[in-house]
Amino acid sequence: MKGETICWFCEEPLKMLTTVKLIDDRKICNDCHSEIKQDLNLGLFNSKKITIDDIIQGYEDLDRDIEAEFEELRSMREDIKNTGIFLQVDIDIASGASAIGVSDKATLFQLNDNRIVLNLKYPQFYYLLSTDFDGPTYKTVFDSSSSGTSTTDSRTKTKKKGKTGRVAAGALIGSALLPGVGTVVGAYAGSKGKDKKKKKEKSRTDHDIKTTETTQEIEVKSLAKIVLYSIFDEKTITLTLNADTKDYNELLSLQPHQLDDLEDNVNINENEDGASVSREEAISKLKEIKELVDLGILSNEEFEEKKKLYMKHI
Repeated sequence: MKGETICWFCEEPLKMLTTVKLIDDRKICNDCHSEIKQDLNLGLFNSKKITIDDIIQGYEDLDRDIEAEFEELRSMREDIKNTGIFLQVDIDIASGASAIGVSDKATLFQLNDNRIVLNLKYPQFYYLLSTDFDGPTYKTVFDSSSSGTSTTDSRTKTKKKGKTGRVAAGALIGSALLPGVGTVVGAYAGSKGKDKKKKKEKSRTDHDIKTTETTQEIEVKSLAKIVLYSIFDEKTITLTLNADTKDYNELLSLQPHQLDDLEDNVNINENEDGASVSREEAISKLKEIKELVDLGILSNEEFEEKKKLYMKHI
């Protein structure tokens, strides 16, 4: 239900974390709330202490009909849905994002009729006139690596030192005192002594290691430019993009629109008095055409054709 499960203005489904509840208990989405807050110059707190009627009145004070604007917005979204998206390309905008009301990281959508859109929720229509690329830029990266073997040869010597000279003397003394048994005892006594071991190590290491240094040329982002034609106010907008060769090849997949094609439709830019068609006049004309459809005078197909003539002025 409007204002409960869908946004009061854009009529998009509401999500828990992106819903703003007004003091009249009606709900709007966070995107619409941000637009309204900016248009009516509201602060963080008083932007929520208002009602739907307060918002409508605030726009009337600015000579704007917010409900008619959002009705047209819904019509534009339906137009995109019916036309279909031909291609989408992610772009990294270095300069010019504020001119089209998007962030630096944006997605460019081209419809099947060649129109360009950069914001599907709040669409404005453009044509792509041209693309340009400064050419690839590279940086040099140095890399060093080692390979090979390392062999270690270790040698150990052990030398034993003991009082072995006492064995013979002990045996002689034992024999003199007590033949037979004395010889054995004396030999044992003569052999008893402390052993001393001395350990020597020698180590030698042979290295067979090779070091290789390499350099690589790696492409980094340089600059590309696209020129867009605004269908709304007939102005050209240049966007400077951070792009490499791959990014630019994707841009080349977009279909450019010829200026001659725009000049063929110049008659839709003027009203009966020859003056430029205003936003309000375009909205009024679309309402008249929609009424003809409701009365069965125009078909839906004829309405879609005529609607395109005035959409660029919205």
